Amino acid sequence: MIQIRDYISPVDDSKWNLVTIKEALSISLASKMGTGAIIGVLAAMWLSSDTGVGGEGVVLWIFIGMFVMLPITYSEVLFTQVSKLTPRYFIKKQLNNRFAQIYAIGLVTLYAFGFVGFQFTGVQTVVRLFSEQHLAYTFTETSALIGIVLPILLGVTIVILTKSHAIFINTLSSMIFSLVIAYLLFFIIFLINTPDYWLEYGQRIVTDFLQFRSAGVGLPLGLIIGFQRIIQVGETSLGTSSLSSSARLNSPRREAEVQTFATIICIFVAVIVSSYVFSYGHYHIADVALSESGFDRIKGFILTVYSVTGYFGLSIVLAFFIISGFTTILGSFHYINTTLKLTLNKRIAIYLLLISVSGCLSVANFDVIFDATNLLMFIVGGINLIAMARFVSQKIQHVTL
Repeated sequence: MIQIRDYISPVDDSKWNLVTIKEALSISLASKMGTGAIIGVLAAMWLSSDTGVGGEGVVLWIFIGMFVMLPITYSEVLFTQVSKLTPRYFIKKQLNNRFAQIYAIGLVTLYAFGFVGFQFTGVQTVVRLFSEQHLAYTFTETSALIGIVLPILLGVTIVILTKSHAIFINTLSSMIFSLVIAYLLFFIIFLINTPDYWLEYGQRIVTDFLQFRSAGVGLPLGLIIGFQRIIQVGETSLGTSSLSSSARLNSPRREAEVQTFATIICIFVAVIVSSYVFSYGHYHIADVALSESGFDRIKGFILTVYSVTGYFGLSIVLAFFIISGFTTILGSFHYINTTLKLTLNKRIAIYLLLISVSGCLSVANFDVIFDATNLLMFIVGGINLIAMARFVSQKIQHVTL
């Protein structure tokens, strides 16, 4: 990419236009920021822990993955911007239509089934925890399905069928900037209230990183976990950063820079904030444990927030869970519209089917969603990377000639 960058895209010396930059950044943050990022990091802590002991070392594994994967985000946006193609048609041009179709189906399923499933889990946890704490009612799987998931599905269906999803997405997306600022403010207050844990947190990360399994198994396993979470949190190599820049409001290089910056913000919010807050609760609050249950992990995160920052921090985190969750659920329809070449009614039917199955599994068997997400990320990202490599190879030949 560095070798061909000057050849395919001139340097942009113009002044930064805050309006276009903010719009591109808002679209990207709205699609990437969500409870799925928090859930993914907490799940990675569990997977990298020794049966609930440790897990903080995953932070270093993720940041190792970030240094490898961030240039991919920059490259995929730059290449599609220069080509003036969406990822599907970029892949079709560089590879063939079959790969483009597999990519399109994989991306749609990944987002409307996998990532939406994370959002359903997050919203469920908020409602279930509120019910347990304030209404003395504990949801069963059946009552959670009927009382939480089905109302969400009904509301989303009405929004989609009335073709008002764009209004809702734009409204929710416009709140993302303020929400991110509020979320960072909450974290600053959390840090101020826990100064004695700063050094301990860093020590736990290093200790857990060095003791992570055995050298033979730990290195590849750690890299796999780190790369998976970078792909999930920052959506690197999936093509969604390119889709967020499809309006082409800025130059190719400027769009690539904006999307890379958005990815860094998402990774920081997801990894540092989530791991620090949960780690503190894990070792200082009795009811918080790094358990196999995704519900218990999110519950522990929320309880820690409340224990340290009170209702102020709790209200910000709950707003983050709910608003970003609904933004992602509705936003997944955008990727179906921009990726699948079908009639509107067929696109709506596929979308409603995928989110309905995801919603049901988020109650009954979340592990299926988590495993399917990891597999789909590998397929979608792999195809996109092969197309990018072919693009670079072709352009290098032109440069050398």
